[in-house]
Amino acid sequence: MQKNTPAINETYKMKTKISLIGLIMIFSIHTFSQNDTSEKRVFVYKTIQRHEIKANIFLPKTAELHPVVVFFHGGFFWGNRDQGLNNSLKGKLIESGYAVVSADFRLAPETKLKGMMEDANDICVWLRKNGLKEFNIDTDKIAVIGCSAGGYLALTTGFNPQNVKAIISVSAATGFSVNVPPVGDLSVLNQLGQYGVVSDSIVSYGDYDSRMALSRFLVQKGLMFYELFGFDPSAEPEKLAEFSLSNNIKSDYPPTLLIHAKNDHLVDLQQVNDFYKFLTDKQIKTELCLVENGHSNELINQNPEVIDKMIAFLNMIFEK
Repeated sequence: MQKNTPAINETYKMKTKISLIGLIMIFSIHTFSQNDTSEKRVFVYKTIQRHEIKANIFLPKTAELHPVVVFFHGGFFWGNRDQGLNNSLKGKLIESGYAVVSADFRLAPETKLKGMMEDANDICVWLRKNGLKEFNIDTDKIAVIGCSAGGYLALTTGFNPQNVKAIISVSAATGFSVNVPPVGDLSVLNQLGQYGVVSDSIVSYGDYDSRMALSRFLVQKGLMFYELFGFDPSAEPEKLAEFSLSNNIKSDYPPTLLIHAKNDHLVDLQQVNDFYKFLTDKQIKTELCLVENGHSNELINQNPEVIDKMIAFLNMIFEK
């Protein structure tokens, strides 16, 4: 079996260390109707500083144990469990016998990326511990799907492969770039205006209009990366190591499906090609599905056949 060499790792790190502007700045907003073939419940999977972080679960109306798919919405600075999940994806997963969880996670800038990664892992831990008792789901069959920013979070759940059996990432950047501009004027963060939406408390259910405007404001002022990471990556690039996929992925990383558009205008295809090669060189079961256009939910809506690809991949992993 071919071994991954230091040279391959270094090549990957040099080529794909991640540009996140696309992840942060794009998200297609859709309001979806309830699917009448499922039962919806809302639960709290984590409480931190008295703030309850919630998730929706949609259960097929049948008695047997069901594998479960956890979905992470796009957007690090905005988004929520109700508007983030594509209705067609949810409906087809349920029809195929999967329980579907749409999870909130803490948002920036009130919480930094490390905290979001903890939340993505913790929902999987909670389901492993409580899912059978609370929802009659098969806790040995947990998969994750994420779009854009949520795709990155989905990929990081594989750092703890005992909790996740399969990962599907849509339109995600796959490495952090040190080639980012120096941080802007930090005094702007003490001003009102767009930044006035930020609170002192934890936020995990983001209003779209005001928080989307905030993220654009931070990009304009050169403060986006600082407010996402909690440090200036151009000045302290060594701190990016804990966020790098290549630094944290081991040989037992879960089987992974990468879905991306050839003409994605926010995350270049080369990043995903390099990441796909990195995974396959490490002998990790990986598939790459390419379409022509679209990003995040836009990609799914323009290319609905990718939903069947996702379900086929999950069925193969779970031997359904």
